[in-house]
Amino acid sequence: MACNDGASGNFAPIIELQEIELVKNDTGRDSLLFIHFTYEDKDGNLGLSDSDTSGAFRGANNLMINFREKNNGVYTPLLNRISGLPANFNQRIPNLTPTGKNKEISGTISVSFGVDPNEIYADTIAFDLYIEDRSFNQSNVIEATDVVLVQ
Repeated sequence: MACNDGASGNFAPIIELQEIELVKNDTGRDSLLFIHFTYEDKDGNLGLSDSDTSGAFRGANNLMINFREKNNGVYTPLLNRISGLPANFNQRIPNLTPTGKNKEISGTISVSFGVDPNEIYADTIAFDLYIEDRSFNQSNVIEATDVVLVQ
């Protein structure tokens, strides 16, 4: 994780969990999981543009999220049902850098995940997430445990 070194303009973003929201379908089962969190980035170099596809950004995601499921009181990685490998829920935040002289940014990001038995199929999950800016500075990590899903 990079440090917040204001002298060199090397600032890591800061994030904070705001809310975990579950949306039910018409049968009363959870269908979507929303994670709402705030961000602050002093140098505003957060997000990737559509053209950020080569070099260090080739295939890059900048929102990293790891889901785990609770089995017999122990959290283990949530596995892809087909491959048996840990499921990849990482995403790409679009470029948020403002125009103009002042680049400091803050706001709220909301991400959603299907929680039907085909995507996130566990009945109790945990997750951790962090973001990276274009200088590959990592934010702090948000963690949540014992999120109960009705499926």
